[in-house]
Amino acid sequence: MKKLILIILISISGLFFPIDVTKATIQSKKPLLKPENITSVQSNSRSGGSRLFKESDGYEEVTINKVIKWINESSLSVGTTEIEFNNPPTLPNVIIKMKNGNRSVIEPAYNCLPATQTKLCTIAEGEVIYAWNNDKVRLKSTELFDWLLVGWKYESQGAPKEELLDETLYSRYYSYLDKTYNDFIMCPKVDKIERINGDTRRHIVHASALNYSAHHGDVPYDRIRITLTDTPENGVKINEIVIQKGISEIESRKQCRREN
Repeated sequence: MKKLILIILISISGLFFPIDVTKATIQSKKPLLKPENITSVQSNSRSGGSRLFKESDGYEEVTINKVIKWINESSLSVGTTEIEFNNPPTLPNVIIKMKNGNRSVIEPAYNCLPATQTKLCTIAEGEVIYAWNNDKVRLKSTELFDWLLVGWKYESQGAPKEELLDETLYSRYYSYLDKTYNDFIMCPKVDKIERINGDTRRHIVHASALNYSAHHGDVPYDRIRITLTDTPENGVKINEIVIQKGISEIESRKQCRREN
């Protein structure tokens, strides 16, 4: 991504207001957010474009979780958190809405250098201002900074192609399972496909999925792992089924592509 620099020349004679040095420096606390408390994340560009990511959409929830993770993993940075303008410029921002009705805003951070007749302010590479209630902190996060400026525009709409392919293949093989395993339909993945003796028509397939009944979050997910052969002469033959009981939250999120 090309480095985006916003330069603002502000006349000292009235356009730039004095800043309280105490307020301009970073405070000791930092926000800690939980994805389950978020309703939506909305990105707004300088040119008026915007996009809303809703918690109720399974694919957009992945993006929300990623943004919240960047906020929580960011580090505090020292610098100004408040610059006042007579005619405020239009800045890109991210608005996070909570289920309790509160909201927070993320905007680019600035570095300002005094000059003889003007004060020069440039956007701070890799840093943002996070504001909530009556508090503001300055955070350092290259990922969050890049996403705030342009990254959100490139988030996929709906299911990525690889997920659609996994769902299609899993649906084909799912019909060969015994009814005992009917509940294992969530976040299907084809983990590996091996050719048999290099033949493009004969394969060993390793697939997995989670049990749908655990999607309310009351109990940990169980995961099914299936190994099968698919050949023209014998069709689909299930070779092995393994049930992993109560997998960790990290493993379940990876299964559903919520974690790397």
